[in-house]
Amino acid sequence: LAFSKQTTVWASPANPGAAELACELASAFRGLTVSTVADVGYSSASARPSMALRGLARRTRRPGKATHMLLYLNHNTWLEDNDERLAEHVKQAREDKLKIVMAH
Repeated sequence: LAFSKQTTVWASPANPGAAELACELASAFRGLTVSTVADVGYSSASARPSMALRGLARRTRRPGKATHMLLYLNHNTWLEDNDERLAEHVKQAREDKLKIVMAH
């Protein structure tokens, strides 16, 4: 299977497990690129994926190129440390009219 158009999915670093899932999807489906930068519109050195993740997916420099946001829902999704930041990321994605893909 492959995407008919180039698709970039953004995995918020405030969403535990989202980057790993996005990279698994990118390795399985041609035409899917993963962005993992920290905040919408900004690039951050702290947002660089681990060495393992770098080998699995291509990254865009900014989520501004993203076509979708991956929201990975699990028991760690709304933890105290990241819940407000993730909520802001989801709100921003909605304002930017990104399609939000949820996985559980």
